[in-house]
Amino acid sequence: MPQRYLIVAVTAFAAMWLYIDRVCISTLADDIKADLIIPIAPDSVREDPLTPDETAGLIKKKQEKNPELREDTGLSSDEVLAAQQKKWADAKMSYALGAFFFTYALFQIPMGSLADRFGARRVLALSILAWSLVTAATGFVSSIFGLLVVRLLLGVSEAGAYPAAAGLVKNWAKPNERGRFSSIVALGGRVGGAIAPWLTAALAGALVGVAMVELVFTPPISRVTANPHAVPGANWRGVFVVYGLCGLGVATLFWLFVRDRPPGSVVVPVSGVDQVAHSDQATARPIRVLTFRQRLGLLARARNMWLYGGMQFAVNMSWAFVVTLLPTYLNEAFNVPLAERGRMQSMVLAVGCTGMIFGGIVTDALRARLGPRLGRSLPLGVTLSGCAIALFLIPAFSSVWLVIAALGLMAFLVDLHNPTVWSFAQDVGGRNVGAAIGWGNMWGNLGAGLSPIVLTAIRTSAGWNAAFIFCGVAFTIAAICGSLLDATKPVDPDDCH
Repeated sequence: MPQRYLIVAVTAFAAMWLYIDRVCISTLADDIKADLIIPIAPDSVREDPLTPDETAGLIKKKQEKNPELREDTGLSSDEVLAAQQKKWADAKMSYALGAFFFTYALFQIPMGSLADRFGARRVLALSILAWSLVTAATGFVSSIFGLLVVRLLLGVSEAGAYPAAAGLVKNWAKPNERGRFSSIVALGGRVGGAIAPWLTAALAGALVGVAMVELVFTPPISRVTANPHAVPGANWRGVFVVYGLCGLGVATLFWLFVRDRPPGSVVVPVSGVDQVAHSDQATARPIRVLTFRQRLGLLARARNMWLYGGMQFAVNMSWAFVVTLLPTYLNEAFNVPLAERGRMQSMVLAVGCTGMIFGGIVTDALRARLGPRLGRSLPLGVTLSGCAIALFLIPAFSSVWLVIAALGLMAFLVDLHNPTVWSFAQDVGGRNVGAAIGWGNMWGNLGAGLSPIVLTAIRTSAGWNAAFIFCGVAFTIAAICGSLLDATKPVDPDDCH
């Protein structure tokens, strides 16, 4: 096997574990709320009354559980209070779900610049080690404040992953392989996201009764839940500990097998410049060493980068619904039990994975046929327009499976466009590819961080259908930005392709 294939395979495996650690919290959200947030909810939540739609939905669920009840049956005062407390807890949990994305976004460019300067292998191996320790620590939190802290730290520790991985692909892949190699690495992440809900739900049940966190401390919680489908005694804490321990093995594997560059291609810093020496060249090519401020200035002056960041911000504002609020939506809108919620969420993400498989082939073929500009911008505009249409259709559906089908189509198209996103940054990034990927990821994850907060506010005030319409509008904006990108204009004019 050529060494570059091994490098890509190991990096894809690391990306898979990145997403497992990132996505699992949404599957465990109801149990985490029941342990950490609902017990501290105020006895009276007068400032946040139930909307008529929320009241009607609760009455419908009550009647479905007890068919013998009269049609005019209402809610008792205790049921109203429990529903208000859950609504209060949902708002607090949305901040925990979004916290990760904010630090993940803010550290994209710094971590990408570190990978450009000190090597992707070192930065990514340390990142895997750090996020695995933080994941394990999540199992030991005893308050909503502690949960916020570990999620913020997870964002910091995972921020270097994709910028460093993009740098590896740039170093090892030929220009006509970038799309395919990028799609394989990104596919690893999507596979992790797809199996995480199912694996997490199964593991939470399998670890019931297994003392793990309790060996260190007994969580000071009294389990009170307003969620009728929460799994009694589900060991959500043990899940985080197991995932964290497995991640330490992934970090070791990555360090042992991955190298920054192919043999014969090295970077030697000499008197303020990097000299890139290749075995087939008689002389080295001097390259400026850029400071972080200089890299940031190049990015901020590039029109391409603002369009690139705007596109990713709008995409993630909508796509993040699948990995943050989809289980809650399935529970509230269709009364889907936990195990089935996990399977449906995994199904949506699994459909998306198929898009990632074809995305690299499509973008490389279009680039060869249409040139770098249309070969990158055309697939972005078309796929994101399709996402907008899928989201606009959801409010018309009354079947949960039609909703899942529409979300699956959206996930497929998002993943189909992702290799083009990576390849575009590699085309225009040059020596600053890590920083360029970091720029886009920063804006994208700011959108993802705002997503659960904004969508929770929209659905509590106007309902879930309004949230889907908002997501459709965001995808429309993303499609416009993607269509205007120009891969023929490098971030740094001194770069040659």
